[in-house]
Amino acid sequence: MIKLYREEQSPRADTLEAEFRDMVLGFERVIMEPGEALKMFGPGHSLPVLTNNERVVSGEGIRFYVKELRQLMHDWQAYQGDSCYVDEDGRVCFS
Repeated sequence: MIKLYREEQSPRADTLEAEFRDMVLGFERVIMEPGEALKMFGPGHSLPVLTNNERVVSGEGIRFYVKELRQLMHDWQAYQGDSCYVDEDGRVCFS
């Protein structure tokens, strides 16, 4: 699951949350202070930070990751209900 680590007051994190809601993408919000983030993620990351399994993204990397997520959600919504099968008479059916 995607986790958004953020400060309580953060316009950038607010924008990320709005994008996730727009994509209808589930995520967990974790409120923390910058010092906690430094201890947890190291000096290479600053809040807001996104994690998804082992992937950790912050800074400019967030923009590219959100673009990937948008494409994934687009593909998921476009193809999730499509199916094709051949019935017992050999006819191709779509539903």
